[in-house]
Amino acid sequence: MRCAIFHAAGLAPTMLDRMTPDQSGGLEAKGHDLFEWGPPRGLPALVGMPVPALRTVRVRAVFALALGWLPLLLLILLAPGHDRSSDLRHFLYDVGVHARFAFAVPILLLAHVGTARRLDLVVRHFVISGLLPAHAIGRMRDELASTRAAVRSPWAEMLVLVLAYAVILGVLAAGISTHRLPVWAMLGQNRLSAAGWWHMLVSVPLLLMLLLGWLWRILLWTRLLYKVAGMDLRLIVAHPDNAGGLGFLAQSVRAFSLFALGVGCITAGRFANAHLQGTTTPLTDGLLIGGTVALVLLLCVAPLAVFGPVMARVWRRNAMYYGALAVALGRSFEDRWFDGPAQEQPDLLSAPDFSAAADLYGVVSNVHAMRFLPVDLRSLVILLAAALAPFLVAMFVSMPTAMVVEELKGILV
Repeated sequence: MRCAIFHAAGLAPTMLDRMTPDQSGGLEAKGHDLFEWGPPRGLPALVGMPVPALRTVRVRAVFALALGWLPLLLLILLAPGHDRSSDLRHFLYDVGVHARFAFAVPILLLAHVGTARRLDLVVRHFVISGLLPAHAIGRMRDELASTRAAVRSPWAEMLVLVLAYAVILGVLAAGISTHRLPVWAMLGQNRLSAAGWWHMLVSVPLLLMLLLGWLWRILLWTRLLYKVAGMDLRLIVAHPDNAGGLGFLAQSVRAFSLFALGVGCITAGRFANAHLQGTTTPLTDGLLIGGTVALVLLLCVAPLAVFGPVMARVWRRNAMYYGALAVALGRSFEDRWFDGPAQEQPDLLSAPDFSAAADLYGVVSNVHAMRFLPVDLRSLVILLAAALAPFLVAMFVSMPTAMVVEELKGILV
């Protein structure tokens, strides 16, 4: 179907038509599996279990919810040593723990598939669009194979597991402070309850492994983009996307929206707890919201900056040529209509000169409007809206509704 569209558009024969599945780096044959794996999805293989141990992402999300959040509630209700009524009340009012383990963990797992498949389509488009020269197809195939192997690396799985528990052991070795852990996780002074131990040894490591796994994927995504940027891309500075033909990369920013939502849940939970406990200040609110925005932009948008030097170099090389062409046409136009026998052409509407000038100047306008970062405003708005949406929920949970409404009015007015 795609080939027929390219033929109808007058682009036959295309590079895609001439490539076999092997030449295309497996983009057409392998399916959506480039970034869909990665830590901690392959952890079962470390203990000899089949991979994937849980076949669908929804089942994995429900399992993570049952592993990270539900035992905390059950241990508070059933384990000895707990003041059930008091601990249950503190647990239910702990918005942060619910945001992290009941929402962020499943969302980060669901994002594995949704984000990975959209990133795979973005990578595939480099070949389909003809941006890659023919001699770079082999390099693209090698880079995809290398990226796929790195995503599935058992060493990465092991490293994520070790780092997550190294953080926990560091916290335990430094001593447990009642000011750092929630009330329901403690038994008296500096002693963990049963729920507290599960929180420290299972729930928190699970969240850390998911975040570290995402960091590993983003590092590999950045590395792949860096390699592609060095493949002598055939950019068109007059492309109407104002990004030299790389405007489709903005789809990768939108692809990270679910990941950004998960990150926002984590920080918004902390925001809500601070307001409920009366420990918030304008500085802490600004740090949480601003830090979330900065982190999401760094992880989801900054990787595209590897194309900046390439886009700037192509623009510098070609912008002057387009400018010279516009000057030549403009001089010819003025000579014809201002200095020539314009009175012999009274029908201005039928004169082709105006149409030709408008078309060329539209092309030149695209050249001078070219961005050096292939991201559009709409994609940024979608990404940041996903990251900040949990804060809106957190405000209604932790603040009086009238106060929230007034704050929103202050933002809008």
